[in-house]
Amino acid sequence: MSIEIIPVGGFSEIGRNCVAIKVDDEIVILDMGLHLENYINHTEGAEFDDITDMSEKILIDVDAVPNIRVLDKLKKNVVGIFISHAHLDHVGAVPFLAKNFKCPVYGTPFTIQVLKALIRDNKVNFKNKLVAKKQNSRFKISKNIEIEFLSVTHSTPQTVIIVVHTKYGSIAYANDVKLDDNPMIGEKTNLKRLKKLKIKALFLNCLYSTTPGHTDSESVPANELKHFFLDNNHNKKNMFLTTFSSQIARIKTVKELAIKMGRKPVFLGRSLAKYTCAAQDVKLADFSDVKIVKYSSKVKKFLSTLPNPEKCLFIVTGNQGEPNATLSKIVYENYFDFKRGDIVIFSCTVIPVQENVENRSRLEQALKSKGVNVYKDIHASGHARQEDHKTFLRLIKPEYVLPLHGDRHRMRKMKEIAVNEGINKDKILMLRNNERISIN
Repeated sequence: MSIEIIPVGGFSEIGRNCVAIKVDDEIVILDMGLHLENYINHTEGAEFDDITDMSEKILIDVDAVPNIRVLDKLKKNVVGIFISHAHLDHVGAVPFLAKNFKCPVYGTPFTIQVLKALIRDNKVNFKNKLVAKKQNSRFKISKNIEIEFLSVTHSTPQTVIIVVHTKYGSIAYANDVKLDDNPMIGEKTNLKRLKKLKIKALFLNCLYSTTPGHTDSESVPANELKHFFLDNNHNKKNMFLTTFSSQIARIKTVKELAIKMGRKPVFLGRSLAKYTCAAQDVKLADFSDVKIVKYSSKVKKFLSTLPNPEKCLFIVTGNQGEPNATLSKIVYENYFDFKRGDIVIFSCTVIPVQENVENRSRLEQALKSKGVNVYKDIHASGHARQEDHKTFLRLIKPEYVLPLHGDRHRMRKMKEIAVNEGINKDKILMLRNNERISIN
């Protein structure tokens, strides 16, 4: 017998991550995410980090979610859905697709809390049981399969490498990982356990396989922000900062710096409220001293009636310049009266999609035309780069390597790296969605 790999989404593309692993007559599904660009293009009216109510058929037809139709004949064999972390390109399709499988959905406490918020926001009649498992725990799922959640650093808390243990060997699913020796929240990557495991096949994110070097620690932007806020005189200046809503460590850092400056931290935006409330619910961070205005319809009134905005630090959604996000509405619809010398910080990178590049450029120009000082790229990625990929491969020494979460160019680069690290080129599997393969 053998293990069968069924790529459902995220192979030879970026986004809508999803893979099924068949062990004898049992199947586990790893991740169930959105293709964000396709999703946003289809919905048009949503914030980047939010989901609107859409039918499963439409979302599949526009390639916004994994095409689970490839599993139609195997639905009854699925014994569990396992989510690696709380980013929408990994968890965002669960509210719409999980109902097709009569099994629980597993994730870490923060991931499950975010998923509950997504289900609630979309008013989904969700019947699957939600099960929270801690990082570095191992649990039996069925007669053939055990699952292990290994801690790994990333740009959102409680991310895990999912290890599927079977009698034919163990498979490690390392999708969205980095090696951060100084994470600002949570545990380091469990290298000690990874080194001990005998891994038959490794799924490894190849998004930054073309980028040389190591990925910076989250402590790097934390120190940059500390210097910017505390070592400069910003008196009487209005200050706004935007970053990814799921980047809880960064948001916690900024909140604490606001208080040190004597400013009131204020969160503006729906997705920001969703992720920070989830973090607070599972005791990852304390945001009880923050004013949160969730809906953009209330942001305008709040800002227009605020007596001393220069005594606040506003953290807002809309870091990619999305036209319907809170920051764009503040700028384009004049929710706020900016003054010359006010500050807006983009603590993020631009996701390299043409629409994002154009939206961000337009927003930055609009801010500058109002006399606002724009600062950007105070950021550290959540994705491994070339030297980190080499470390993973040397440490794990898998028999098979399966690049995912990248286009063909990035996959080919990952293959080159793996070959240079001694992996048999015939055992580096460059799969496309629904290109099923068995490994012995």
